[in-house]
Amino acid sequence: MDDKRIDDDWKRRASEEKAKIAAELGKEVSSSSEGDGPNASDPLFPAVIQQIAYPALMALGQIPDPRTGERMLDLNLAKETIDLLAVLEKKTVGNRSAEEDKMLRDLLRDLQMAYSQSVQLARKTAEESTSENPTE
Repeated sequence: MDDKRIDDDWKRRASEEKAKIAAELGKEVSSSSEGDGPNASDPLFPAVIQQIAYPALMALGQIPDPRTGERMLDLNLAKETIDLLAVLEKKTVGNRSAEEDKMLRDLLRDLQMAYSQSVQLARKTAEESTSENPTE
């Protein structure tokens, strides 16, 4: 019985965290549609993008892991996730509404900048650690 409560609690926290991310990014799923044309907004597209971006945000320490509440830094996971978004951006060119296009490009740009900053900080920390403890 406790396992179910823990599982439900994790799901609730993850759902709350996703809603928080959506609000922070200003990318809430709108109920309005831009029509039925080939570039019409799909209300599920922002949710798909957020679902893919969520691990990158956790891996860059932008949001805490919903299971542990701790922030982590996993540059490999962040890079893989950002690369997935870049592939999605490339493969959906011409099929996104202007709103979807802006959302995806802005998110991808923000994640790439955060990744670059994290890599630079990790290198700087590694260099400082090496200079303080030189090996013979």
